[in-house]
Amino acid sequence: MNTLWLPLLLSSVIWAEEQYFPQSRNATWDEGRLHCKSCFKELTTITSRNVHLIVQNLSSDYWVGLRKSYNDSIQRGEWPAWSNGDPVTYQNWYPGHPVPFPICSSTTQSPLSTPMTSTQASTVTSASVSSKNDTCPILSEMLLCLNMTCGDLESAMGMCKRTPTVTPKTTTYSTSFNAPTTGTTTESTSNCKPNPGQYIKDACVVLLSSGMWKEKDCNISLPFICYEERFFGQINISDVTTSAGNLSWAEGPGAENISHYREEVTGDKNQTFNQTKLFQYIENLTAGTLYKVQVFPVKCGRDLNPQNISFYTYPSDVQNLIVVSVTNVSANLKWSKPDGNHESYSVYVKYKSNKNVTERVQECQDEECTITALIPGTEYVFTVTAVVNKTIEGVPSNVSNYTIPSTVRNLRSADNDSTVIMAFWDPPTGNHSGYRYCLKEVNNSRECTYCNIASDSSITANNNITNSSDTTTVSIADCKTVDGTETFIKVTNKSDGSMFCLCVAALTKTNTLSGEMVTILAYTKPKTVTLFLNPSSQTIFANWTVEGKYEKFEVSITTDAYIYTDQFTTPNLNYSFKDLKAGVNYNVSVVTLNGKLRSNPANKSEFTRPAKPCGVKATTNKTTIQVSWEAPTESEGASIKYTVKCYTAFWEKSHEVQTPDRSISFTGLNPGTRYECNVSVVAGNLESFPETVHANTEPEKRTLVLTMLCSSQTALHCDKPETRNELFETVKKCSKTTSSLLQLYRNRIIMQ
Repeated sequence: MNTLWLPLLLSSVIWAEEQYFPQSRNATWDEGRLHCKSCFKELTTITSRNVHLIVQNLSSDYWVGLRKSYNDSIQRGEWPAWSNGDPVTYQNWYPGHPVPFPICSSTTQSPLSTPMTSTQASTVTSASVSSKNDTCPILSEMLLCLNMTCGDLESAMGMCKRTPTVTPKTTTYSTSFNAPTTGTTTESTSNCKPNPGQYIKDACVVLLSSGMWKEKDCNISLPFICYEERFFGQINISDVTTSAGNLSWAEGPGAENISHYREEVTGDKNQTFNQTKLFQYIENLTAGTLYKVQVFPVKCGRDLNPQNISFYTYPSDVQNLIVVSVTNVSANLKWSKPDGNHESYSVYVKYKSNKNVTERVQECQDEECTITALIPGTEYVFTVTAVVNKTIEGVPSNVSNYTIPSTVRNLRSADNDSTVIMAFWDPPTGNHSGYRYCLKEVNNSRECTYCNIASDSSITANNNITNSSDTTTVSIADCKTVDGTETFIKVTNKSDGSMFCLCVAALTKTNTLSGEMVTILAYTKPKTVTLFLNPSSQTIFANWTVEGKYEKFEVSITTDAYIYTDQFTTPNLNYSFKDLKAGVNYNVSVVTLNGKLRSNPANKSEFTRPAKPCGVKATTNKTTIQVSWEAPTESEGASIKYTVKCYTAFWEKSHEVQTPDRSISFTGLNPGTRYECNVSVVAGNLESFPETVHANTEPEKRTLVLTMLCSSQTALHCDKPETRNELFETVKKCSKTTSSLLQLYRNRIIMQ
């Protein structure tokens, strides 16, 4: 049996892969269709896409799925859909086929000017018919004569492909169309007789070996071609274990004609089953092994396209899993090889963080593996599974352990109290449950590097450290545990000016597992002095009081006004700073010293008394005064501030600004006004005596225009000097002020 297949595009988006099966036995069209529907899907359809595949290697004529009538319904002039319901979109008829409905003849010709009914005869002579293949030109002449087109003759479209038989006498065509029936009609007598030798009432399409189509009686026996869409069923494997699995699959097409399903299992063990149901339980498999399964629906004794699936059985569980050792960031695991097959191992590393479970996986090739990048002080659950095909994992094995906590970070002592030890640190990297700290007073000359805790089996001790001068051994009684949320300690009632060794370690596993201890020196400080300052313009006298023990004092002075700093050491309770600059802010600091120990500094700031500036000058224009000055001699070289005020009594306005510069401009002033400007040095809330300067803004000059309207009948009378002088005298008498203005602008008066 030959099998042809072709992927076809259906509905533009869905592809169905069709297979074609020529059947060599002879059958009527109905018998062939019944066989195709039973053992396949249907008699084949033919389209432009599959015709080249169907016709290859054909040796005879075959029935295909196209029939003129279905259920005793005859379609005149047209062929209905294919037997599967698809529309006929492709035709390849042998010349002279399909034979049209029986031809009617008539001897009476209707006048061309008479409107035609829906069925009339048109007569042409034999001279109008040339050769066997010149039918369409004749039909075109008929339509032209009737003033119609082929589109108007949808019911007679088959006529456009008709090949008439040429006779020496008049040939008549019967044309049916839908046209209006208005006007008068000349009836003709027709004699319609079927031609049994050509027209077949119950006709079915035969595919010739050449690929062309012919009509034949559906009741004759011929080979036929069936088609079926390639079967792509679903198959599933479930409930897979290390040695078994449950196989299920989809029902094949035409299930009523499927006798059974054949399952073939191949792998390290091959098995074959015949099953009438849609499932099969497969067992006696090897753990961690790949198996391939094919399920063949057997239909009419023929294997349909198999359903395929491959699966691995689960690997067995590993044995004897243990944690060999841990550090703060790693754990070393070891186990025994599982039964069956495997390719590698997956180690799942799981821990809880803020009530959420975090998990990652690490691949290992051997039965021993070091897990890195762990979080210190954290409880981990390590799950090991054997792996095949990189993703299929076997039965898990679990073990748990804690990593060692990290050391606390940035351990530091506040050292800011004379009777209290206060220390701070940052939490260790990772997790912890609490802290342990140890505090022991030592001689001022010693250094602390390590803490060696004695008589404490629950705390990890630095046993490799000997009792050297930099090692402090403390007993468990000297140590205390604090809650894991605390990151500081405060120990009171300690002697001032003393040195202590402070050791702090992070704990985990409910405070039973300790990390490495961190050690620093901590101090109690000497008492801080109470400081007093008494400044003058170029001197500051400092004195202080203090309680408790001291050896000497460190005294320093600084300022931001210029580059200056000085530091002295004195056993006295006072010090005088000289040669300072006036109007400058100085910061004085005093530290109590007791051996290496230093108290918190006592700091105080004061301004020296300010001196007044010198060389004040002012320049003006109409609305601006520019004031400049020089710094006081006592403040030369220092950055000080000045207050500048300009005031006018006439307008009762004052302008004031504070600046570190030695010049300032006041804008928006009144023209022609006298201002008094004062410049003084500002030092905190102190202000020096002012230096004063007076300045006048320039007056604003204006032009007064006097226009005289002359009413004299003599035109030149107004232009005489005597007339202008008379006007001036008259204006002078009106107002003394107006007279002054006129005198000022006399030469600019315009006379008309």
